[in-house]
Amino acid sequence: MNSVLTMIAGLGLFLFAMQLVEQAVQTLFSEKASLWLQRSTNTTLKGVVAGGLITAVMQSSSLVGLLVLAFVSVGILPLRHAMAVMLGANLGTTVTGWLVTLLGFKLSLSAVSLPLAGAGALCYVLLPKGMWRSAGLFLLAFGLLIFGLDTMKVAVEGVGQRFDVSWLQVYPPVLYLMAGVLLTAIIQSSSAAMLITLSALNGGLIALPEALALVIGADLGTTSTLLLGAIKGSVQKKQVAAFHVLYNVGTALLAFLLVMPVWPQVSGWLGIDDPLYGLVAFHTGFNLIGIVVFAPLLGVMERAIEAHIGKRGHHDLFADISPQSVEPALLVLARETGILIDRVRDYCRNPLQGRSLSRFFEEYSQVTDLEMQLADYANRLAQQPMTEGQEQRLQRLRARVREAVYALKALKDVADDLALLTESHDPGLQGFSEQILRALDRLYQAPPCADLAAQHRQAMEQLQREAYSLVADARMRGISVLNLAREVDESGRHWLRSLAVMDDATE
Repeated sequence: MNSVLTMIAGLGLFLFAMQLVEQAVQTLFSEKASLWLQRSTNTTLKGVVAGGLITAVMQSSSLVGLLVLAFVSVGILPLRHAMAVMLGANLGTTVTGWLVTLLGFKLSLSAVSLPLAGAGALCYVLLPKGMWRSAGLFLLAFGLLIFGLDTMKVAVEGVGQRFDVSWLQVYPPVLYLMAGVLLTAIIQSSSAAMLITLSALNGGLIALPEALALVIGADLGTTSTLLLGAIKGSVQKKQVAAFHVLYNVGTALLAFLLVMPVWPQVSGWLGIDDPLYGLVAFHTGFNLIGIVVFAPLLGVMERAIEAHIGKRGHHDLFADISPQSVEPALLVLARETGILIDRVRDYCRNPLQGRSLSRFFEEYSQVTDLEMQLADYANRLAQQPMTEGQEQRLQRLRARVREAVYALKALKDVADDLALLTESHDPGLQGFSEQILRALDRLYQAPPCADLAAQHRQAMEQLQREAYSLVADARMRGISVLNLAREVDESGRHWLRSLAVMDDATE
């Protein structure tokens, strides 16, 4: 009984340490991984390599999956390349098995586990927020990870020595495959499933054939996470989840029906005598075979998935990407900020053309509603641990939204006067109205450039001079042309600041 409790305690430490590792690595590397993923996935081969390497470094296929989902949703990554990254991510997860085997079973690092954890804890507590504190968290997690591995290994060996477990080996491999699926679906961690399998194999609870079937099932069980998340998710999330299921089912069938029966001969030919190495080599091997088989079929699978699950569309990504996943959340925030900016540009370029005054006010309310959603999401995101670069990106996005909405608000405040001006039959006021609309059209249509601010300033000086000459005529009709010119200028200034923030973000 004590061995079983110790085994559970070791598993708990391992799972907790894996979460800490993911949190620390996300803070340290997710921004760099995100940039690399954007630049390195323009072909299928590059997508597979990028997915494998990033998952191997970050030790989190779920985090890579969130990055992929965000990239697909914001249009950075085509679905086919996203599928290639997921192929690589499946291969990258096999690195965990090699690390567990080396650190937990082949190298005796248990003596340094507690000193590592202690040093990491001191760094985390004493150092200021930032990269060094995240490095301390990583050391703490790494020490706990090794300690959990060693605890579980010793406990499982005790179970194997105290009880006769030969009866476990009389069941057919398909039951072990189903057990692997169920185990991974319950604990939501293929890494933990691999740890349990390696521990059971090392402790003599099961033989290599049963362990092979468990590992196949564990890979198949990882699909449950995406499936659960995609049930009420976006079209993009369902598409990625559908591919993940199809690929893992296909790879599991290949591994179970074709690779597993011949693996004893293959491992002998490769000179692998140790069953632990045989298990992790099998895990890596059948995932490599899956990539070779499925990579040429990505185009066909992409078309089939899009035909049956739907086309790309705008949706509420705020419900799909938690602010706790900082890098994907920043991508989502940038996308939604871009949507708001485009709407502001359209409304301000010609506020009343093709729309009534009431319609303009309604559209302004829609923009402010979106602004509130963005602000709420940004506030929740700001509470998460971030790198300095991520904090700066968040502040720039907030500033872009703020300045763009101020630009629209300035025109909303004089929309009544602008409507009276456009309806006036006075030639001077009509000319002034056309001058305002030309200035707004040039400003909001033009791409960002160094001369844009100077052009706006020159246009506003002319507008002010014209406004002074029309004060008396306009006052008779209840129009304040000076205030109108001032607010048009204010709108332009806020818009230029929003563009300047965008330029800073691309440097």
